Amino acid sequence: MILRETLAELNEIELQLTKLPLFDYLKRGTSYVSVTEVGTYTGKPKSDKGWAYVNQHLKPELPDKPYICFYPMSKLRIPGANWYTLTYDERRQFMHDHGTVGRTYAGKIWQYITGSIGLDDFEWGVTLFAETPLMFKKIIAEMRYYEASSVYGEFPYFVVGTHMDNAGLQKMFLENWEA
Repeated sequence: MILRETLAELNEIELQLTKLPLFDYLKRGTSYVSVTEVGTYTGKPKSDKGWAYVNQHLKPELPDKPYICFYPMSKLRIPGANWYTLTYDERRQFMHDHGTVGRTYAGKIWQYITGSIGLDDFEWGVTLFAETPLMFKKIIAEMRYYEASSVYGEFPYFVVGTHMDNAGLQKMFLENWEA
């Protein structure tokens, strides 16, 4: 996961990667482009704590947790399950119920939602961080029973990985290149 202020900065990183000798041996699996955002169903923050939450999600500092899970998602637009034909109040209530589950994982999972409408194939990206990948399984399984997900959510794939800092990357590459 790479965060930058602009798409131009992301493109520059991609260009730098293509110039590495290692790049000849890499295969692009998938990519996802989105921008940080805060959900619209909770309304405008009314307190300093609320604004702190907004700012934390608009300019995130990624937590130093060993595991990461990413998945794109969209809301369905099919007959009988079209999210966008629900009233705003109905959507807000479904998202409140969905969020109630998420809040029970506070301190166990760190979540970042990014918007990708017009930038990628799906509407949002969800990135989770945790001390153990079992937390991803627990929260995702529990949230699937709430209508926001069970009736209206589309989740095409999940990617789980581990965090590696710069020192770990250098060690991995040096040990492999020297062997």
